[in-house]
Amino acid sequence: MLDCLRCKGTKIRVTEAFEYEDRKYPRTEHVCSYCNGVGQYGEVDVAATVSAIVATKGKNKGRIRASMTSPTSKDGIEAARAYYVWRMARFHGGIDVTMPMAASMVIGGDPYRVKLDSLADAVAKRAFGTDMAAALTWSQALGF
Repeated sequence: MLDCLRCKGTKIRVTEAFEYEDRKYPRTEHVCSYCNGVGQYGEVDVAATVSAIVATKGKNKGRIRASMTSPTSKDGIEAARAYYVWRMARFHGGIDVTMPMAASMVIGGDPYRVKLDSLADAVAKRAFGTDMAAALTWSQALGF
């Protein structure tokens, strides 16, 4: 178990008191929305994560899903991890080459991001044959 990167394991997020345009805002404390107030993240369950992103019926059965709904904080950490791996694999595989900003926000406090990135790269290589398609597309777009 590793501490949440946002709340540092305290389970709460604090907004310090401040003033803006002659109005005073008090200090507030809220349950950390990244870890859902748990404070820590467990190890990545690779098998469960991969299983969550593979289609179980339809024309894509046995392959990476064609679409996936972005999870909310109520869906839990595992749903966020699955979405992140799915979205990053499709990005690196060249299927969805727009920047995956929402995926990064969904796992904002997860200390296992490096492991999730490695898993996404492996999924992209297996499902799409490459994990460098987005890099090629964006390097050309940026003139490199």
